[in-house]
Amino acid sequence: MATRQQVEAKLRELIRRLASANGEVRGSLSEALPETRVIEVTVPDLDASYWTELAGGGMSSLRRGVPDDADIRVRVSSDHLVELVDGRKSLFSSFAGGQIKIEASFSDLMRLRKLA
Repeated sequence: MATRQQVEAKLRELIRRLASANGEVRGSLSEALPETRVIEVTVPDLDASYWTELAGGGMSSLRRGVPDDADIRVRVSSDHLVELVDGRKSLFSSFAGGQIKIEASFSDLMRLRKLA
């Protein structure tokens, strides 16, 4: 099982990667989700939750805890999160296989699907 420190480091790495992504990637994300979205990531095996805001194709800094209101909720084990960020697991196959659960409005899911 990955530690809280490892999970937090991987989530921050993901935020940094998005920040340094080319304009086309960020533009596509901004176009797909033009309004600010609060994203919550719950890691049940660590009994931990984190959140960030997605706006303008980028994410704000990582925060610990549960947000007042999340638009997109992701539930994933610590080990699987690390493997996803490291590219050793695919988001699509992880979602299809039930290793990651995503709760969002139907319209948000459809918009995000366009990016895949």
